[in-house]
Amino acid sequence: MTDPQNLRKTHRARVFALHTCDVKSWMRVRALGDSASVMRRDDRVEPVRDEVLSWVDRVANAMDAVAGRRASDSPITDALTRAPSVVSFAREGATVRDVTEQQVARALADGVDLALIMAGTHELVAGRSTPERPADQVDGAVARLRSAGSDVVLISVVAASSKIAPRRMIERSAEFTSELWWIARARGATVVDAWSIPHVRARPAGAVERVTLDAVGHRLLARRVIETLGVPYRDGLAEALSGAASRLPG
Repeated sequence: MTDPQNLRKTHRARVFALHTCDVKSWMRVRALGDSASVMRRDDRVEPVRDEVLSWVDRVANAMDAVAGRRASDSPITDALTRAPSVVSFAREGATVRDVTEQQVARALADGVDLALIMAGTHELVAGRSTPERPADQVDGAVARLRSAGSDVVLISVVAASSKIAPRRMIERSAEFTSELWWIARARGATVVDAWSIPHVRARPAGAVERVTLDAVGHRLLARRVIETLGVPYRDGLAEALSGAASRLPG
């Protein structure tokens, strides 16, 4: 069996173009991860306040809006005018192993054609893992998804401040983020940068997840994902994010 770490090292000596996704083809979009990727909009019958929506909710809303515009402009209802099914299998406290094994298995069983994966922040900040092990797990999961024909978008971990995590834990998170770029290059996936988003909040000591995005952070991440996917939608934010959405490191 090929060592995934050696595979990534081999690919570091070569230049790969990130996979280009077809925005018109996705009908089964599945978000995988921890609490940051849980959908809120379907939790209740009444409308959810805007500040409560996660980045996944906002991506789903954008896809719905674009499909609605296409439907109003076309007399024919087909795959180009139907809104994709966006479902989140994410749950609070999910580890990279949970995501890459259980959640990926559910997504594959669902016939996923676009997987959005954001995992690793809380266990790396807590010092429960070195970067190599979760990177290997992500690599294997992306390989399975790509073999099944699904597009894959990897969202990097968020950057915890030194007030929340020791410097070494922050460095490990950065190393894991670097590994995601090489996995994407090797496997034909795409990376969205969440590391540079400063809108991160700490949770109380003892919480399962010590760090997460705040409301503004979710909006910014959603916009980066939307731009990376090529969804023709704008949410009114002033910040230009196209340069940060999916740039290569270095």
